[in-house]
Amino acid sequence: MFIENRNGVGLTAQIMSAPGARDHTFVPVTADLGGDVGRWIEEETSARLDGVGVHNLFREEETLAHAQFLEETGPRMAAFVQREGIDRLILFNDQSQRGSRVARALTETLPVVLVQDGHLDFHYKTLTPGVRDQNWYYGSSRPAAVCVWGPATAHHLLYRTADADPVVHITGALGHSDDPALLRAAHNPAPRPARTSRDPLRIIILDQPLGDQRKLPAKQHREYLKAACEALAEFGEVAIKPHPSTLSGHLNWLATLPGVTVLDESALVDAAGLSSYDLAVTFFSTTYLQTLRAGTPLILFSPPPLNIVFPAVNHALLRNVGSVGELADVAGQLHRTGKFTGNTTGEPLTHFLTFRDDVAEQILKVVEEAEPAAPAAPRPAVAPGAPRETRAERALRAVRERQTPPKSLAVLGLGFGYVTGVAIPILTYTQALLAHSPVDIRYIDLSAYCRTEDVLDALKDTDVVLVNSLAPLWRSPLGNELVAELVSGGRQVFLYAHETEHVMAYESEHHTLRHKEMLRLLPELTVLCVSAAQADMFRGLGVADPVVVYNTVPQDLHRARARVAPGPQPRIVMVGSMQDRKGLDLFSRVAELAHTEGLPWRFAWIGHRTPRIAPTTLLSDRVTWMGALSRERVRAELAASDVFFLSSVDDPMPLSVVEAVQQRLRVVTYHRVGSREVLDGVPGYRSFADYTPQAALEALRTVLGERVSEDDYREVEELFDIPAFTARMTAALGLPGPQRPAHGQPADPAAGESAGDRADSGAAEDVRAVIPQQIRHLNEDFKRHMRSGNVEDALRVGTEILRRRQPVDVLIGMAELRAGRGQAKEACQLLAAAAIAGGDRGRVWSEIARVAALLGPRGRSIRLLARRESVRAQVTTHSARLRKGH
Repeated sequence: MFIENRNGVGLTAQIMSAPGARDHTFVPVTADLGGDVGRWIEEETSARLDGVGVHNLFREEETLAHAQFLEETGPRMAAFVQREGIDRLILFNDQSQRGSRVARALTETLPVVLVQDGHLDFHYKTLTPGVRDQNWYYGSSRPAAVCVWGPATAHHLLYRTADADPVVHITGALGHSDDPALLRAAHNPAPRPARTSRDPLRIIILDQPLGDQRKLPAKQHREYLKAACEALAEFGEVAIKPHPSTLSGHLNWLATLPGVTVLDESALVDAAGLSSYDLAVTFFSTTYLQTLRAGTPLILFSPPPLNIVFPAVNHALLRNVGSVGELADVAGQLHRTGKFTGNTTGEPLTHFLTFRDDVAEQILKVVEEAEPAAPAAPRPAVAPGAPRETRAERALRAVRERQTPPKSLAVLGLGFGYVTGVAIPILTYTQALLAHSPVDIRYIDLSAYCRTEDVLDALKDTDVVLVNSLAPLWRSPLGNELVAELVSGGRQVFLYAHETEHVMAYESEHHTLRHKEMLRLLPELTVLCVSAAQADMFRGLGVADPVVVYNTVPQDLHRARARVAPGPQPRIVMVGSMQDRKGLDLFSRVAELAHTEGLPWRFAWIGHRTPRIAPTTLLSDRVTWMGALSRERVRAELAASDVFFLSSVDDPMPLSVVEAVQQRLRVVTYHRVGSREVLDGVPGYRSFADYTPQAALEALRTVLGERVSEDDYREVEELFDIPAFTARMTAALGLPGPQRPAHGQPADPAAGESAGDRADSGAAEDVRAVIPQQIRHLNEDFKRHMRSGNVEDALRVGTEILRRRQPVDVLIGMAELRAGRGQAKEACQLLAAAAIAGGDRGRVWSEIARVAALLGPRGRSIRLLARRESVRAQVTTHSARLRKGH
């Protein structure tokens, strides 16, 4: 076990406590030259490893320069492994200075297993090529196996490069995935008891060594940290907890901050310690798992110059902000109302963290089964006489290389999670896309918004908008209006359709008006379909040129395959929610018919029960109704079956069939299901043209007598694998749509500006829905930003106020801000609105005159008019008072 920090000791202790661990001998090793690392590890080891000591490759009295120390680390580790007879190595970071040397020295010698020890899935603001943050390269040392927290990291490792082929296992996170308290907090955040409004907050800032890690210049890091402390101090007490690896220079500077309590950097802040705070703030950190446990709201602060950002997670206790002003606004609302405004849109937590209760056992199993990595294969040389590209092929490739893929993509939907098949392909695609390059992906949940303009604001500066399914157009009151606004504004809008004819008929009956609006919009969109039959359906609805991209499913990297020959009692299984569209009645009647004919077949249905079951639907006792199961359990049940019988009457391209193909099950479906397009004629697949129990039974009887064609099944599997789907989807998003040019080729580009310039502008990630606030709270925020000189945040809050009401003070303040920026036209419009808004006329005209003076020559006439009107108002008021007194 190669250990570099305290956390590594804790992970080691958990692996050593796994079932079966007593069959092995664990040897903790570190590399430190008399610094703090060795001391930290020794302290933690004595407390956690029950008498097992840690071996240091270096002695404290050695006098080596840092470069020599790093150069010696790999050879010393290799010598230690050989001397001690070590069979396998576990390490937690192959990109750190020490870890990278150890990995290079041992990767081809013995099985090296890399275990993820922190959050690695970050987004980036600046989308330029070149060397990226070290998190990007995690797992690139060719370890024998990598154990990761969740699907997002697995996709990144698998599809980071075209030739990446690591052995990745989604085991979950030690101490997190197997924690029931975190599981409860992740899915059902329990609200804290309401605070008394206006009581001072206890705020903790969990600092990161941004300067030491070269993620920000030290000066900028300190400037933003100081500004954050000053802004938060208005609402209560502020404490700073430095990161344990913070160097002494930054610690000394922290001690100079006025009015701030600096905590001991070596102390670990767990959930119990965080629960006493009302609010936590950090830049990006695995600490979010501890704040969730504690029920403490966490703000993830991404100052503008910080390129690496924590992705927005859709959770009530997590909030992403991009400026000190936004930070103060969220803290201010918590202070005023006792309510925290978390992210209401973004990615699901399960995207990054898989929950299971046997994490340590799974990791130990991976370690036991790992094989040493093969030597890196040299790049193949072009053999003499090998076919070379022709001139025509080279010219075609040169043109294709100029295609501009989208560098920013907004996905519109109604929820993003792995619960339903609608979101799975998109989540899989976007993570594979992020693995290739730092694309700006924004997940916009329309259910979190109340106004179309708020969504349009969240979609600004995105290259492409992808609407995931027709559901947002039917079920969101904003859907059709929003898409119409985007299309009329010349934006690239694509619709990825999952719907069947059955669903279309149902929604047209239950959402008639929105359905009609949607039908009028369809011809103006590029519709992406999951099957050719679905594309034909949309052609009938007026879509000129739908594109078939099919779909994909997350790959379970180590899935068991079904047996080659059926057993004496063949098992027939269906996976899907229990509803009439999925063919509950047909499945039950086939089971009854098979029993009547004396066939020794066993039938099982996996899926949760829904209310969409008619009273006349048969639910046969001949079927084992298994209910909802975990993904891992479903895979095991498929492997223990012989036929996947999809009884659905209407399904454009069911993902469950793709998963059955991956496990080499025989498959039977209805003739009209989209799976027939890609499986028709393949040995091991049968469809039935008549939707009757007898026809389905005969198809099952026939397929049970066939042997699955490995070559054909592999070809179908490759059609739906993630790289192929990613390539198809990305190519489709670059296609020209109705009355618009191809992506990357604007009809009227700004002079001297290319599409790439606009895409690489480095705009900050903005995936936060606007949280409604009372207008008086917004007015407080506006005044605070005006007082402190935060122009950007004052403009942001002022714009939000003016969307609802037009108070004269805000109009004047906004006009002053616009004038200060040289935006004379906008300032004049705001002054005109203030002139007719009412209020104390003398004071209003005086303020208009004051602001008009900032407009230079253009404001001269306005200033003269305002002065005259101010005098007139004062005279009128004075006269009225005299008359009243008389």
